[in-house]
Amino acid sequence: MQSLAKITAAASRVCRIVVVEHSETQASRMQSLLEAEGWEVSIAGSAEEALASLADPFPDLIIAGYNLPGMRGNDFCRRIRMNSGTREIPLLIMTDSVAEISEIPGRDSGANGYIARSENTEMNTEILLLRIRALLRKCGQEDTASNPQDSGFRSASILIIDDSPTYLAALSQEMRNQGYRVKSAPSGSEGLKQLQTHSFDCVLVDLVMPYMTGFEVCRRITAMRSSMENVPAVILLTGSTSRDDMNRGLEAGADDFVAKSSDLAVLRARVQAALRRRFYQEEARRIEGELKTRELETRNALAGREAAETRAAMAEKLVQASHDLEESNRKLKETQARLIQNEKMASLGQLVAGIAHEINNPLAFVMNNLFIAESGLVALAPEIEPHLTERLLLKLRKTRDRLEEMREGLTRVKVLVLDLRTFSRLDEGEFKTVDLVDAIDTVLLLLKHKMNSRIHVEKHYGPVRRLYCSAGRINQVLMNLTANAVDAMAGEGHIVITTSHTPELFAISIRDTGAGIPAAIRGKIFDPFFTTKPVGQGTGLGLAISYGIVQDHRGSIEVRSEEGRGTEFIVKIPLDLEAQRAK
Repeated sequence: MQSLAKITAAASRVCRIVVVEHSETQASRMQSLLEAEGWEVSIAGSAEEALASLADPFPDLIIAGYNLPGMRGNDFCRRIRMNSGTREIPLLIMTDSVAEISEIPGRDSGANGYIARSENTEMNTEILLLRIRALLRKCGQEDTASNPQDSGFRSASILIIDDSPTYLAALSQEMRNQGYRVKSAPSGSEGLKQLQTHSFDCVLVDLVMPYMTGFEVCRRITAMRSSMENVPAVILLTGSTSRDDMNRGLEAGADDFVAKSSDLAVLRARVQAALRRRFYQEEARRIEGELKTRELETRNALAGREAAETRAAMAEKLVQASHDLEESNRKLKETQARLIQNEKMASLGQLVAGIAHEINNPLAFVMNNLFIAESGLVALAPEIEPHLTERLLLKLRKTRDRLEEMREGLTRVKVLVLDLRTFSRLDEGEFKTVDLVDAIDTVLLLLKHKMNSRIHVEKHYGPVRRLYCSAGRINQVLMNLTANAVDAMAGEGHIVITTSHTPELFAISIRDTGAGIPAAIRGKIFDPFFTTKPVGQGTGLGLAISYGIVQDHRGSIEVRSEEGRGTEFIVKIPLDLEAQRAK
């Protein structure tokens, strides 16, 4: 964009601009913008103040807001055009929005251009400055080759509407002698028909005509302007330029008034002034069209860039959404697996608890009767032994031994029932302090049938035995890890269970001498449904559920394995879990 300093370097004076704006903020912003370009700026707070301050030397440009207090921008423009001293001043109307421009009635009220008010965007500011420079192109310059006043607009077309044949003929001939293309109409209705079929640069209308006055013709032309390709200037030919006629003419949309009694030179000067304004208006509209095209191209480019950025952002969001969906699906599978296993464990716990209860009742009955039998035999022995033979005494001793063995066996059954009830406790969801050593011993007892005599268990328990946890779920973890250690050894083997602690953590290590876990699958062992066991011998849920339970306890599971030398699982749970859960 070429700066104003370069444009006006050869100018003989600084261009003067009057800004008519009632908003102090907008006025200050406009003044700063224009003065930064090197123009001389003065501010008027209202249309009346601006009209009162206009004096020779007149400003080179007037910029006025459309919504002025007490007077619309179009009315202000007509007042400027009605004054012979100010009618040549270029005038730019600023609206509050782009949409308001198309809604302004009587758009061709003499303004040289309309523009939406800048909202401090770089694009709108550039467009505003371009239009101001176009309207100031005569400021300080005397390029007669392009000055429309010197050229006389010899090719301009004029329509004269007058019901006086003599005056009409004389005026038409005079204007033709000046080089204008002239058409005439004897009445307002005929003139309006010609305006619908021909394009004119200026219309001269007699104010006093039968059937349709000049005011009505002005109003009709004003109504037609929105559909005209070329909007003509309208000059009323009056008997006298009274204030009342001028006000009515302004309301009807007239651009100027000329007394029919005036010298023809005056009329020619008024016509030239009207044509000059129209020239500037057309030039401003042409520039406006070019600027709108440029603005549209710029906005399309910005829209394209924004669309590309939006597509890139959407692609990124889609990738993230896909990742989140996969993660949600994985968590859903894990949760489903836990629910299934928890349901199985709950059902198993209820079953085992019921069986233990049913066994406990007859067990108590048998142990009670065994106690009675042993007591009775002890009481009868002194009385019957002297009468028994050696063979019968031997049978009596064997009977006592059998009863002792029965009592020992029933005691072991009682302990097993108690362990089953402990392991299958129905309050497994509750967190409380339990003895982890007892829990480990219970798990080993329940798995004793799988180990038989081929697997030796070595236990190293630390001084800390009690831990705040969900007892039933921790039992499940211990059962899964120990059972996996047993299954990892096809023949004879060795399991080492160690408990230890630090000031922060309680650790349980379960190490076996099995085949170990291959490095290729070591990262998958905690995935739901992943198993290396044959079909029908494993669900692939044990380690996944154990991992989830330990995570719920805010702990961790570490795995250390070496192929051919065994595997070690280390479960670590915070010792201050109760305090953490209370937060």
